[in-house]
Amino acid sequence: MLPSSLITASHKRRGQNGSRSEIAYRVLKHKIVISELAPATILSEAELIAELGIGRTPLREALQRLAYDDLVVILPRRGTMVTDLNPSDLLKIFEIRVELEPFAVRLASERASESQIVEMENLLEACDEFVDPYDYHQLILLDQQIHWLLGQASNNSFLADTLERYYTHVMRLWYASLHEGSRLREAIQEHADIIASIKVGDGLRAAAIMRAHITKFQSDFADSLVASNTEQTVLSGGDK
Repeated sequence: MLPSSLITASHKRRGQNGSRSEIAYRVLKHKIVISELAPATILSEAELIAELGIGRTPLREALQRLAYDDLVVILPRRGTMVTDLNPSDLLKIFEIRVELEPFAVRLASERASESQIVEMENLLEACDEFVDPYDYHQLILLDQQIHWLLGQASNNSFLADTLERYYTHVMRLWYASLHEGSRLREAIQEHADIIASIKVGDGLRAAAIMRAHITKFQSDFADSLVASNTEQTVLSGGDK
């Protein structure tokens, strides 16, 4: 496994806010992303308060943030529900990512600091040494960290925050096992090529690789949906 110091170093810089609301937000977000809190689950405030050891106010602040992230839906007088994985919404997210992420890496090729490039390279080197290429969950974690570092390297905080928000939904997709881990292994090599291009200031190449990377992901996702729908039709006996 990757050393925790490498995996979490960048996140620690943005997680200095140790308020109870912040902690609750991050704990619940993680549980939703990894499907520990499954789509369409109704959340009990009383149970969450007991589990997290916090008061009602910080919990509700955390839930409001999760609602802004489209990870939960607050239903008046009914409670809070974890949002479903809607294929149509995910395809719309791909449409956004395929434009914004190539733009981000192009900016990174112009703005990334030496320390940011070194941090990305160190993460890839650690991957070669510590990550089992067949460890699905470690590959997801690594993919997330690389995308976050690339967003930060654009040195546009508004863009980086937007990309992170949308990438969270991509992670939910991975954890829902709609794709095979082999694609993740290919993705890591594509990230290495993007980082190498950023290092030499070749923004056009970095953007082209990122666009192809996301387009391939989208194509695989669409194929998975078709295969899943076909399987369900066969299991149900086809059209009646």
